[in-house]
Amino acid sequence: MIKKVWVTPGGNKMSEIKFNLLEVDLTSETSRVIDVTEEVKKYLGARGLANKLIWDLVPQGADPLGTDNILHIGVGPLTGIMGDKTILSFKSPLTNWAGRSAVSGYIGEEIVRTHFNAGILIKGKAKRPVYLYVYNDEVRIRDASDLWGKWKQETEVTLRERLNGETGQVFGVLCIGPAGENVVRYANATTEFVHSASKWGCGAVMGSKNLKAIAVKGTKTPLYADHQQVWQLFKTYATSSKTALRKLSESRWGHARSPQPLLRYAAEGIKNNHLSYHEIVDKSNVLEHHLKYYAWTDGCPGCAAACFVPFFKNSRQGAFGGEFRHDNVGGFNANVMLGFEEMAEISALEDELGMDGEELGGLVAWAMDLYEHGIITREDLGGIDLRWGDTEAVCQLLKKIAYREGRAPAALGEGFRRAYQVFGEESKWYAFEVHGCAAPTYDVRNKHRGMGLTAGTSHTGARMGWGIDSALREAATVCNFAFPPFSEIWDSGEEAIRVFLNAVCGWNLTMDDIKDIALRNYYFNRCVSLREGYHPSKDDFLPPRAFDEPITDKYGTTWVWDRAEFEEEKKMHYVKKLELTEAGLPPREGLKRLGLDFVIPVLEPMDAIG
Repeated sequence: MIKKVWVTPGGNKMSEIKFNLLEVDLTSETSRVIDVTEEVKKYLGARGLANKLIWDLVPQGADPLGTDNILHIGVGPLTGIMGDKTILSFKSPLTNWAGRSAVSGYIGEEIVRTHFNAGILIKGKAKRPVYLYVYNDEVRIRDASDLWGKWKQETEVTLRERLNGETGQVFGVLCIGPAGENVVRYANATTEFVHSASKWGCGAVMGSKNLKAIAVKGTKTPLYADHQQVWQLFKTYATSSKTALRKLSESRWGHARSPQPLLRYAAEGIKNNHLSYHEIVDKSNVLEHHLKYYAWTDGCPGCAAACFVPFFKNSRQGAFGGEFRHDNVGGFNANVMLGFEEMAEISALEDELGMDGEELGGLVAWAMDLYEHGIITREDLGGIDLRWGDTEAVCQLLKKIAYREGRAPAALGEGFRRAYQVFGEESKWYAFEVHGCAAPTYDVRNKHRGMGLTAGTSHTGARMGWGIDSALREAATVCNFAFPPFSEIWDSGEEAIRVFLNAVCGWNLTMDDIKDIALRNYYFNRCVSLREGYHPSKDDFLPPRAFDEPITDKYGTTWVWDRAEFEEEKKMHYVKKLELTEAGLPPREGLKRLGLDFVIPVLEPMDAIG
């Protein structure tokens, strides 16, 4: 177990800094501070530390929506320096495996400035709706009865204004919407209205704990071992021409990217992934949408990319705003036969209701397919005529899913695998899912852009955050979108992380140390999922249509997987990319070398050790 002692956050100059974890128990309404410095040295923070927390604190087989699950709001040594990612870690209500949601914005830096620089650990369940209030050393669990039921924007505005009136400060607020309150299994949490912690159901975990929001304000100087060295390193990044070039690209397009959508190259789903090209893609013109609706750009702390590009639009639904990102748009868009004009309304609505757009888009496209083929009916949908390309029908369905109204919407709120039990065996062929998650925005049949091997071998589901590199970056809280200039200036991403970690923490890490941390965290995260029932022999495959339904793109290239080819390439991917055995399991000697031998007695009886 993690050593638990009281600490007092220290000063700003020391040979090595301490890492302080704020633990909040919602059941007992108590909090304490834990010194996790030794654990951070081994695993770093955020997702790395969370592996240890979940392994130690969440009983094997625990209900993800029960009181035994935890939620770690994770920051790390480099939060606010190499971009600003806050990583929420938990046992996923969608997959039952290791879950993580990454969110941008200022919330992570606010936590760092409280000096709880290893994050916030939330346990138990409140007796009533509450929100967590953290203002430097002051920690309170406050009543949120008046916020329960509110949509996200109203929740965040209400809390910000209320707390500003009390303290004169602007708080960071992370909150859930109706979908989280109703424990839709892929509900998300957002901050600054559109920065979304989207994957694997962190919002459902918050809802299951009666936790409506987390409001944080820190005014302290961050704990760095060598402030001068950190400043010099950051100045090198900020003044580099490579950083300027990155900003020119990111701040112009955000993550909608460029006027030439990937949809044209059989890289994204069209009509529930039945097609690889359709004229509907011509209604998804990024350039046109930017010129009509985009107003400014913004960036997170410690990032010059400024990839946050919000839009504002008037329509028959009223005035609203939002942000187009590749996954929250691509999950819908042509996959439900809509262009960007219509997607603007849906994107804003899914944010307000509080659901992961990539997961939701795949499920809505599946429901349209099932409706077209008579497997679900208008009555099942509560009266919705769910036709392809009908914006109003989609908006109606989203609301019903968030509130679990009706047979089909309630089933869709459970995700693919649980919905099979409602819709029947016939529905499975139409589902384009991997590991129980909607297949990623990229079509997994496209062997150049589709990430089929990457998605199909992930122990967390078909989502970003896979692989050894992500295990390192999401432990240090480095943002993938901020990262390219760092890796170019310091010749490699690992070297950049090493240099900054040594300056921030007062350590003397070598490149071998960095590689060991990355692999240790990757193995450990995979072991958490293995302990909870994941096994590559039964879980690592693609949907049947990836093998049985070829697609041909606009330029005549046909994409489909051969089953034998996939199995052979999967073995090579395990070994060469993930440093696993050919069976996709962590090797025994590797676990021992990295100090993870304590997982072996648990996983060996499950045939989960290589």
